[in-house]
Amino acid sequence: MFHVVSVAFLSLGLSAAPGFGAGPEGAAQDIKAAIARHTNGEVTPDSVAATPVPGIFEVTNGMDVFYADASGRYAFIDGRLIDTLEKRDLTQAKLAALAAIPFDELPLDLALKTVRGDGSRKFAVFEDPACPVCRSMQPVLARLDNVTIYAFTYPVISPDSIPAAVAIWCSAQGARESRWQAYMDGAPMPKQIEPHCEEAMQVVKRIVDFGRARGIRNTPTMVLGDGRRVLGAMPAEELEEALARAGARTATGKP
Repeated sequence: MFHVVSVAFLSLGLSAAPGFGAGPEGAAQDIKAAIARHTNGEVTPDSVAATPVPGIFEVTNGMDVFYADASGRYAFIDGRLIDTLEKRDLTQAKLAALAAIPFDELPLDLALKTVRGDGSRKFAVFEDPACPVCRSMQPVLARLDNVTIYAFTYPVISPDSIPAAVAIWCSAQGARESRWQAYMDGAPMPKQIEPHCEEAMQVVKRIVDFGRARGIRNTPTMVLGDGRRVLGAMPAEELEEALARAGARTATGKP
């Protein structure tokens, strides 16, 4: 339901103030016509009715039900508030703000740092070599230039990747980044933790504790320079755009 109706609204929108006809029936017909017109027929309401909440109308479209305000600008769809004039999911904007992690609050001393070019575009990634999606992102990350990447060894997908994460922090400092990258590229991981790696185990625990405290449940999870959180894989072009937007927000201080 959310995909069909909300995508239509977000891409096409409703009129901000439909011209209501005389009486409730006229108003209902005007709202139905406005929705059908401004979604190019993708949403053709069967009925519009008043609700117990003043100014909120119930709209049915087949087996789907959503709610709109009297102006037609705002619609409640699957628990999300959509601004149809600006074509924005206001709920998603709020969720993104709540999920944001200020970059200076990341424990960067627990990350593997890679700098390419001038290193001007920074982001962090929580990743697990047992995660197929993480591995699929490696070619995309490898093509990025002028970036500083902070990789967090985050073995939460499978216990099989815990020995690999510990092995990284048990390695000599200069070898950690290349060894982790090898694991992310599919190199065989160690089957067990070496007995002399107790301190490394504590490092991995601190990373996992931080991620859990911040609600990082999936890998890959990226945190951009402006604090915005990005879940899962994305094409190189989309990541480049996200980095550009994050840089612009950071430079201007705007959300």
